[in-house]
Amino acid sequence: MLDDQRIILLISLKLNGEASPEELIELDTYIKNNPELAERIENIRSVWKNLGVRSTGLADVSFEKHLLRLNRDVFEPETLTKTSSDDKPAVVRTLIHKKHLRKLWAAAAAVILLFWFLFRSPENTGVKPINNTVSTKAGDKANITLPDGSKVWLNGDSRITYAEDLKNKIREVHLTGEAFFEVARDKTRPFIIHTRMINLKVLGTAFNVRSYDNEKETETALVHGSIEVTLRNSPEQKILLKPGEKLLVKNIPVDSSPDHKKQAADEDTHIAVLTNMHYYGADSSNIETSWTKNQLVFTDEPLDKIALNLERWFNVHITIVNESLKKQKYTATLEDDDKLEDFLEALRLADGFHYSIKNKEVIIGR
Repeated sequence: MLDDQRIILLISLKLNGEASPEELIELDTYIKNNPELAERIENIRSVWKNLGVRSTGLADVSFEKHLLRLNRDVFEPETLTKTSSDDKPAVVRTLIHKKHLRKLWAAAAAVILLFWFLFRSPENTGVKPINNTVSTKAGDKANITLPDGSKVWLNGDSRITYAEDLKNKIREVHLTGEAFFEVARDKTRPFIIHTRMINLKVLGTAFNVRSYDNEKETETALVHGSIEVTLRNSPEQKILLKPGEKLLVKNIPVDSSPDHKKQAADEDTHIAVLTNMHYYGADSSNIETSWTKNQLVFTDEPLDKIALNLERWFNVHITIVNESLKKQKYTATLEDDDKLEDFLEALRLADGFHYSIKNKEVIIGR
């Protein structure tokens, strides 16, 4: 876990074009693991890009103090020499070259600006810092009630981050993984969920959101109420969902370059597909939220997608050896008390593949 000073340093180096490839990777990895910071950092980068003069007030005072400290402290490491008179060691300091000092001053300006935007007090900004995070490990689930009364069911290997009291004009949360929401209705304060690929805006409704980085699609399924979905790569596009509808948005790989992400979005005209939810059983339960009832229901699903669900359900790692087997489709139901071996045995009898389980490693092949 990076500390605040390291985060600020990495961001400031990136803003000034001084970050090394390793430092850029370090920062990108941190943002990936903390998606709630991505939007705030993007806002800072936009402000920094368009900033013509240094800001006044807190940033200005801090910057002046920091420059004074730089003038006093930015030296190369101390070295010891001998004096001719008393043979006592004397400290000799060599000033850093002016071009390096200039880089440090530029970095210092970025640091002050970042501190100003990221860490100034809520009283001065009207923005409440996001500071509550609930996460689950693979194999676990959680049920939480947010400060505004909204209820959230969190599936395995998922994380939700939200403000401490959700008292701002807009109630915002950030989600990685899968969650089912029952949002407390408040006509004056929309509820917004940020994921890597989409933003969802609601007033009061029940819906399921699935947004795992290692899956091909981000999925939103509406049980009742209404949702407005915005694609983060195309913010001008807004999609309204009706009860019983499901939106599938193609995920762009996390490690893609900005140019590759834009190219992927431009080339694929079907980045978002609106379809219907699926139902099963005598009570017409929907498959999309079956996990909240401690079931996994698969209807004509490929084995590689089933494997991802099993990994989170049982906290294991599954390797499918044969590429053709990954696309083999199955229909099955997994109950909460079913064992992994029993479920795989049922699939094996239907198709004839082989599997082995050792500790938490599962291998499936022909």
